[in-house]
Amino acid sequence: MFKRIFSFLLIATAFCLAANSNSNSRPAFFAKDSVKAEQHAALTQVDFDEYYINLIESEKSIVRNATTMSIISGTVTGFGIFTTVIAFKNSKHKNDWAEVHRQTLQIAGIGLTVAGVFGLSYNLYTIIKGTGENSKRASYERAYDIYKCKRSERKNGNDGAKIILTPTIDLLGTAAGVNLNILF
Repeated sequence: MFKRIFSFLLIATAFCLAANSNSNSRPAFFAKDSVKAEQHAALTQVDFDEYYINLIESEKSIVRNATTMSIISGTVTGFGIFTTVIAFKNSKHKNDWAEVHRQTLQIAGIGLTVAGVFGLSYNLYTIIKGTGENSKRASYERAYDIYKCKRSERKNGNDGAKIILTPTIDLLGTAAGVNLNILF
């Protein structure tokens, strides 16, 4: 008897999870953002537009700063490589300026090249991490879109009908099943 109840409970739970996951049209990776957006949308007296816009703009400014710094780092890397080439080039004139300051140019060129490469790689990493589907900005934009959708639904009053399936267990009556609730 308990095996039947347990197997029926597992089947009911599987159907319930399948029904609840299909009722939400967003993929699973929106779950964190959608809960946050639905909570914000429930507070109709507070306007969170500025909050989301500030989050999105802060992420955009991080990418802009990284872009600017990558241009500067690329310039420093290029200047370091140029200086290193000048320093290690064999010159035929002994009184040449590069010949007199050869060691200084070698140290400066290698130092600028190393610093420029590290700066360039860090800023390119920041740009790659800050753009694309998995970035914080994209997450904030998805949450903001969900918030706007939920807010418009709340303002229009068109919540519609909601269907909630929950598994139920009656321990005294040794029965299990699925409870269907329809909310208007």
